[in-house]
Amino acid sequence: MGAQAAGAVPGAGVAAVPGVAAGSGVAGAGPGAGGAGADPGAGGAGAAVPPAPERSEAALYHLGRRLLPAFALGLLVAIGLLGVADPRRFWEQLRRFDFALLAPILCLSLVNYALRFVRWELYLRALGTTLPRGRSLAVFLAGFLLSVTPGKAGELGKAWLVRELGGGPALRVAPAVVAERVTDLLGVVALLALGALAFPGGPLWAALGLAAVALGAAVFTWERWAAWLFARLARLPLVGRRSGELAAVYQGLRSLLSPGLLGMGLAVATLAWGAEGVGFVVAVRAYAPRAGFLAGLFDYTASTFLGSASMLPGGLGAADGALTALLRAQGLDTARATLVTFIIRGATLWFAVLLGVLALPPLVRALHRVARPGGGGPGRHGRSARAAVAGAAPPA
Repeated sequence: MGAQAAGAVPGAGVAAVPGVAAGSGVAGAGPGAGGAGADPGAGGAGAAVPPAPERSEAALYHLGRRLLPAFALGLLVAIGLLGVADPRRFWEQLRRFDFALLAPILCLSLVNYALRFVRWELYLRALGTTLPRGRSLAVFLAGFLLSVTPGKAGELGKAWLVRELGGGPALRVAPAVVAERVTDLLGVVALLALGALAFPGGPLWAALGLAAVALGAAVFTWERWAAWLFARLARLPLVGRRSGELAAVYQGLRSLLSPGLLGMGLAVATLAWGAEGVGFVVAVRAYAPRAGFLAGLFDYTASTFLGSASMLPGGLGAADGALTALLRAQGLDTARATLVTFIIRGATLWFAVLLGVLALPPLVRALHRVARPGGGGPGRHGRSARAAVAGAAPPA
């Protein structure tokens, strides 16, 4: 199946979508795919490029600047939640918490990340992208940092990181990032439908949720609908010139949403986010031992979905507020609901951000090695390397 998918991306069916010329392959469409001259930031083959250490320091500086708003928003959310709860009652409940429970909660988060990394590897292989396992893991973990952006848009920077590390054109890899988000969304909706069974009218809501998953999968794989959409995008003044690249990415996405890979992606998403849902139930039962599993799964996935729909960095504010409100509605007092929210967000969102930070040094070292003469990679693209680590795609 991997060989089949890899062959589907560069040219199969792309010409059927308006905006993509016949025979134009994804492999040649990505920024930088055509050599040094293809990258506007490279300035041509003879342009002066800063040494690799300077590029890496600049990249880390830009990444830090992009993360500061997310950290500031996270601090404001924490202050707001503490302001709603009675501080004295909050600290009293914190002293009662069994911190040994953090071990299984964090392990369940690691299960989430491990399953999603396996999916990432399978997607890269299906697209014909080869990258050493260690570098691929570093890019995957750095994606947790890049995802703390509105709508997780910065996570597309993973595609440019893969390119800078010698894994092939970014436009070929971008469908893997999009497929991750699509299957994660569908998996969370499936878990939300399962959790709805805990409430009155649950079977009806569960059926509607599963129908939404099926409809979503159909929409993303319906080529006639995509051809209609891209034909209209091509007429727009700002988006029109990019419609060909978007159509190429869509063709790569369709290859990753073939029945086999779609089933794998959905299974991974359901198990991965279900594992974090179990971790949430563990935290809730520290204060409500008789809390229902399905109700807890509903609370966690509903807050995750609302956080994503808010388009806020990391869902900050929306996911936290929704989770606290759902726990309050199901019987926990404000102090305990706030504390459980703090614990689970720390063990999921901020734990992932920490892993992303830890992945930066080996990632920067890998970029250094590729940037050296004879390093075997496209390290000459100094500007795009900075943009990739900083979480923004270079202009094309």
